[in-house]
Amino acid sequence: MAAVTEVSAEVAKETDKPEAAQVAEEVHEEVAEKVVAQVLETVQQQVKEAVQDQGAGAEKLQEKVQEIVMEKVAATVQKKAEEVQQQTEPGTEEKKDVL
Repeated sequence: MAAVTEVSAEVAKETDKPEAAQVAEEVHEEVAEKVVAQVLETVQQQVKEAVQDQGAGAEKLQEKVQEIVMEKVAATVQKKAEEVQQQTEPGTEEKKDVL
């Protein structure tokens, strides 16, 4: 697209018509601005998607960490409960023996 406008500008300049050259140059500039705007929009969209993907990745990682922590807490609580139960069981048996 840019090549077409450049050729148009060159042809207009060669025809020795200042008005045609000016119009061709304006068209070239307008097309160049539109191309730059489109490229910027595309890059911004890709950056936005990449940031969202990383955000989703971070969120999934946080959820996984929370899941692991909860599993470890549950395992520790269960272990402590078993230890307490084992410690109280001999005392209970001794009380039964006394009775």
